[in-house]
This record gives sequence, C-alpha cells and structure tokens, in this order.
Amino acid sequence: MQPTFDSTKRALATLAMGLGLSLFGAGAQAAYPDKPITIIVPFGAGSGTDMVARGMAKGPTEKLGQPVAVDNKTGAGGGIGASQVARSAPDGYTLLMGTNGPMAANASLYSKLPYDPAGDFEAVALMGKLPMVLTGSKEAKAKDLKALIEQAKAQPGVINFGASNTTARVWVELLKKMAGIQVETVLYKDVSSMMTDLISGRIQYAFENVGPSLAQIQAGKLNGIAVTAPRRASFAPDIPATGECGLNEYELVVWYAMFAPKNTPPEVVRKLNAAANEVLRTPEMQRLTQQVGLEPAPGSSDDMKKYQRDEIQKWKNLVDMTGVKID
Repeated sequence: MQPTFDSTKRALATLAMGLGLSLFGAGAQAAYPDKPITIIVPFGAGSGTDMVARGMAKGPTEKLGQPVAVDNKTGAGGGIGASQVARSAPDGYTLLMGTNGPMAANASLYSKLPYDPAGDFEAVALMGKLPMVLTGSKEAKAKDLKALIEQAKAQPGVINFGASNTTARVWVELLKKMAGIQVETVLYKDVSSMMTDLISGRIQYAFENVGPSLAQIQAGKLNGIAVTAPRRASFAPDIPATGECGLNEYELVVWYAMFAPKNTPPEVVRKLNAAANEVLRTPEMQRLTQQVGLEPAPGSSDDMKKYQRDEIQKWKNLVDMTGVKID
C-alpha cells in the first residue's frame, strides 16, 4: 500500500522535529558552560576539602570561561552537601567536591542515607590523595605515637581524641583495635572548633588533614605525632610515620574528587574532567597541593568511578571491623 500524503507529511514532520531536538541538544551541550558553576563543599571553611575546592575553582574559571563559586553546606558527615548535589539538575552547574567520608564511608556508617554515593552521582575526576596527620596538644603528655600507646595502656580511658567528621571516628576506633588501647572520642561539628580546643589543650589529640594541621605544627602550637603512612611524607619529613611505630597496616588515606548529579550529559562530564586534569597540572595548583600535602592523581572519570567502588567496599570492611555506626 502506498503512503498517503498526510502520512508522509506526518513522518516528515516527526523527522524534522527529531533533527531539531538533536541539533538543539548538541548546541546546548557545545555551549556548556554558559552560566556560573557552583562547587558544593560538604565541610566547613578552612577544611582540607574547602582548600582544595577553592584552589580548583580558580582554574576552571579560566579554563571554562565562567565563574566558579564555592558554597559550604555542612552537616551529617558531609551528607547534607552531598544530598543537595544529588537532588540538583544534572546539567553540570552544581558539582560536589567529595571525599571518602560522604562518598564512600557514609554508605556503611549510616543505616538510612538520603542519597546513594555511587548511584546518585557521576564521577568526574579524582583530585588527589593524602595521608592524615595525628596531632597533639602541647599540653598532652605523650609527644610521639609509641609514648601515646604506652600511656593509653597504662591509663585506659584517660587520653582523648577529637573527631570532626565520621571517618575520623573510624580512624580512632581502628587505632584502638590495632594498638589494643582504650581512649575517649570527643565529637565536633567542624574542624575549626576542634582545632581551637586542641590548641588550647581542652582535647589532647586528633587526626586531621595536612592543611589545617601542618601550619599549626610549624607555628609551634601543636605537636606532630605521626603521619598515617608506612613511610614519612615529603611535606613533613620530621614527623614519624605510623609504619615506624609498628603499625604498618595503619595507613589512612583521604581523597578528594569532583562529582556531578546522576545523568549529567557525558559531554559535560568529559569537559569538566579535562578542565580538572588541566588545572591539576598548573603551577598554582601544584603549589597548593604541596602546601596541603596532596598527591595529585589526574585520570579519567571511569578511573574515578572504579576507585570509588573499591573505596566503598574498603570502608564497609573498616566499619564492620570497628563496629562504628552513626545511626
């Protein structure tokens, strides 16, 4: 049967509409970005995550031709900021600077998480990794990890540790298990208030990122007890590694990575990934990464996706081992 004039006209109209939508979509993606971009930081100002995000924001502003703002949305171990990005439009204009807390550990720490760390996001790029620094108050008796462990064994429950996020609670519990000690954990909502109490001597010890810790150690306000790595770190060669103290498997690495909401167009993810990798190679960003102890790790979005899956499983094992649960 031959097609009628009306059916042919309808078919041509449908084809034209499809082509128009395709061209419109291609044009819209090619124009990305055509307005300012916001990077949500799920932790407070002055945190390591905040420092890296602000350093990264300067680069994409130049590379992408649009302003990039940083917005701190704190609470729930990074979950509030992560949830906001998960609910945002998948258009590449709201991004998350995530860490292994909200984007890996929280999946096991919280029984009811309002977002799926893997399922609600597109991995954009891994910024880098760094060990933690165990810092001590000047008022604290033990000035190195060996002495700290000996004191904790002799005086169970006397020593306390501050923890400004959920993953830090796991690190303290892991130290207790591996060293066979009993210490108390004091919880804080943000890094700045914890560091204030640590400097004043209200608490004795804390695990924290290099950025907030190293400046205070260099200023003589805190003691550097250990770097959570098998060997000493280049950014702090005078601080012993946990591996030197017999805790060879006590290796705690924090990572920073950029994420976009699920279903963000692949072309946008690729453009953001290319911009992030390019920024990591700039002299300005290299100076910042050296300052905060970050080892840059440029790579593809697929690399980051696989790394995140592995980290989610690793943190499940750690949470099961330590028994830490937030709710």
